[in-house]
Amino acid sequence: MSTDILKNSEHKLYKRWTFGTLSVMAAAFILTAFITVYRDPFFHYHAPLPEYNYPQKVYPDNNERYLNDGISRNFSYDGIITGTSMTENFKTSEADELFDANFIKVSYAGAKYKEINDNLKRAYEEDKEIKYIIRGLDCNDLILDKNALDETFDYPTYLYNNNPFDDVSYVLNKSVLFEETLQVTKAKDGNGSSVHFDTYGNWYTFYETKFGAPYVLATYQLRKDQTSPISLTEEEKQILSENLRQNVTELAAAHPETAFYLFFPPYSICYWDLLNNTGQIDQHIEAEKLAIEELLQYPNIKLYSFYDDFELVCNLDHYKDYMHYGESINSLILKRIKKEENLLTQDNYKRYLKKIEDFYHSYDYDSLHS
Repeated sequence: MSTDILKNSEHKLYKRWTFGTLSVMAAAFILTAFITVYRDPFFHYHAPLPEYNYPQKVYPDNNERYLNDGISRNFSYDGIITGTSMTENFKTSEADELFDANFIKVSYAGAKYKEINDNLKRAYEEDKEIKYIIRGLDCNDLILDKNALDETFDYPTYLYNNNPFDDVSYVLNKSVLFEETLQVTKAKDGNGSSVHFDTYGNWYTFYETKFGAPYVLATYQLRKDQTSPISLTEEEKQILSENLRQNVTELAAAHPETAFYLFFPPYSICYWDLLNNTGQIDQHIEAEKLAIEELLQYPNIKLYSFYDDFELVCNLDHYKDYMHYGESINSLILKRIKKEENLLTQDNYKRYLKKIEDFYHSYDYDSLHS
């Protein structure tokens, strides 16, 4: 009898211990989730709270992909600057003044067209009244599958899908809690700060950037033997068309209320050096031609290219590698877009193509390496 009583007592004690342990664990999980949801360092649930300071760190952490969806859905704005790393040095304060608007910047380093377009669609799903979209269209991504992604990047899909259950990867994430959530601190004066889009993603904010010919020429290597000229194949033409339609023009057609300012980022003369070395100059220009003809069909798309600004492209003091230019060029691009300089139209695009074809085929590329 006493043995039964003892066993029963031990069983009750075990049940109480189990229940207590589970309760403590549940409370810890709930508290962790609550803190992350409330402070919300990735803006997944709401805009930044005005009384908190949100640390701005993209480089070297490179967490644009963790923040951009929340910014697009939950911030207040009527203009968007977006694209690859070629758009990271734009300053929204300059765009605000030029266009009399309120811009955000959501750049994606290394992104392909689909990733950028998907983010824009998410913004429209929130019923944003978007007047302007300024978007860089990298020409080296034109001939890519419409669903292409750069697999070298981490894609936190739990942040930008509509499944609330996989948010556990965010709200119960130890790294998020200690490295992000707890870094959001209460402002002493009650006036906190969130994302400053002039510096968000901007390289100058996070590390010293060196420009000029010695640095640019060190970023690429030519083949020993030049290859024969390569033209665009019929299959590549189809790929390009599908890529543009799914990831650029369908959105413009669906939103005639928005002015889409699209531009081909001006890679340096060293990019053309590589194309010349691999025989791809004609292929590049043919791809541009098809893209221009597709994009100019839409009245709310304004398309710009700066490849015929040979003084800019050939001055390596503007570049840190064979593609990436400094923030002064981003500022120049904004001003020219607003003034409609370097604008491609049905009347001038063929002259533009002939101009760049003649120049880049005849340039003395050997002089870059002498």
